[in-house]
Amino acid sequence: MKKFMLATAMLTLLVAGCGEGNGYGDKGILEGTDGTESALRPTTTLAPEPAVPPVTAAPDEPTATTRPAPTTTAKPAAQAFPVKIQSDQSTTQFEPRVAQVFAGTPVTWTNTDSVPRSIEFSDGSYNSGPIAPGASVTFTANRAGEFNYSDGTRPYAVGTLRVQAR
Repeated sequence: MKKFMLATAMLTLLVAGCGEGNGYGDKGILEGTDGTESALRPTTTLAPEPAVPPVTAAPDEPTATTRPAPTTTAKPAAQAFPVKIQSDQSTTQFEPRVAQVFAGTPVTWTNTDSVPRSIEFSDGSYNSGPIAPGASVTFTANRAGEFNYSDGTRPYAVGTLRVQAR
């Protein structure tokens, strides 16, 4: 600000002192009326504006921050082992009749018959309830063992799920 005031004062003195015939210079040079292309023109130097502090959110307002996405080595989800529930006209009511999977692998039974069916383990550890035609249920055995099951609507329709430890 002091520089601006000093420059303005000097310019005022210069303009006042450039009158006709006072011996300090030619006012035509300042005004550009002396016929030359290099007329002096007043310039203004502005002081730099004071730095404005960054705007911050109030403490109770959430602030958005950008962080890189965390890198994880998540184990891919196990693909479900498919088993079809079939009609009585099929050679077997479950396809495949014996399913062998590792512990933690999902098994999905899909009802391809035209009537509701179900899956019931003989040890009582799982009962799907009714499975509508075209619908499916998924079960994941987390422990090794052999699980015999049947269709609750057809006790003669049997299958086996063999689960091996990893």
